Amino acid sequence: MNKHLPLIVGASATVILAAGYFGLSAYSSKQAQKHLEDWVYEVSLDEKLSWRSVSASPFGGSVSIRDVELELGKNEPALRAAELIISERISDENQSRLRLQLKGIEADTTAINGLRGLGALASRNIDRELARASHSFEPALSSGLATLKPFDMELFVDVDDDAGTVEAEIAIALPELFDSRMSYSLSKQRDLNRKLKRLEDDLDGEDNPYRLIAKLQELAESIERAELANVRVSLQDRGMLERSIALYQRYNTPLDPTAGSADSQRSEHYAKMVERTVKNCQRDSKDLPKSMDNSCDLLEDVLMEKVSGIVLSIEPTESVRLSDLAKLDNARQGKRVLERLNPELESL
Repeated sequence: MNKHLPLIVGASATVILAAGYFGLSAYSSKQAQKHLEDWVYEVSLDEKLSWRSVSASPFGGSVSIRDVELELGKNEPALRAAELIISERISDENQSRLRLQLKGIEADTTAINGLRGLGALASRNIDRELARASHSFEPALSSGLATLKPFDMELFVDVDDDAGTVEAEIAIALPELFDSRMSYSLSKQRDLNRKLKRLEDDLDGEDNPYRLIAKLQELAESIERAELANVRVSLQDRGMLERSIALYQRYNTPLDPTAGSADSQRSEHYAKMVERTVKNCQRDSKDLPKSMDNSCDLLEDVLMEKVSGIVLSIEPTESVRLSDLAKLDNARQGKRVLERLNPELESL
């Protein structure tokens, strides 16, 4: 027997398997391309959405779409992404699940302006002067950046009727700004997936607007009955805070030429601002639940760059429906809801 035969057979088998894999992958990619083209046609995005190539796992695990461009029209936001990855896709009567990963996103000015809302969130409970400063620099917060670098985003949703749960997650990674991630889970939603699928069919075939509004109302009421299982929100600094503080010190410090080093004056002025902010926090946080006793100390650590990020976790100790969250606007009822939510803050 030829001693080289096992080696030849092994090599041949490897080549055959590789050829089969890539052939199957090419077939899967063509199928994915066809599904994508059909979907674009159905939602009337033929002339607005384009891409360079589509590739797919041969076993249906994921689809990768490269160089995606979305042009909605004049005065509408334009988006481009180096790659869109679609994975974990499940779509049947009992469950809908999907994960989207967008890498290398580039957005025009109209789209970037939407980030300004994040500035309001990040500057909450901070001294008014610092808050004003944080909105004076484009593109978001007081970053000091003239342009927003390509960033990444990830979206995930899972609606499971058998478990009666809804899970969702959104993450955004902004270079030289921050990384943020929010996830939540709802319970008591055993029939939501089927309702959403029926609503999709109704949107295509229902001509009576009153019936459609009634169905939307029914869906909204069902979602309001959902109970909050957990929430987690994290914010990790990637250079935004350091530049924000430097810009605030530079443009908001009243310098005295006779008082010594300008850097020392800036540091001292900023430290006093932080002290004042923390005192205001302590005065305003008396109604917060005991689980957030560390909120003002954590705020001080963030503003003094002792920590690089924060995490808010919510795991209710008692039942809290989504409709209960509206009670947070009421001082008396809101305090009780907050206690049930059991929020906790920690540093990263």
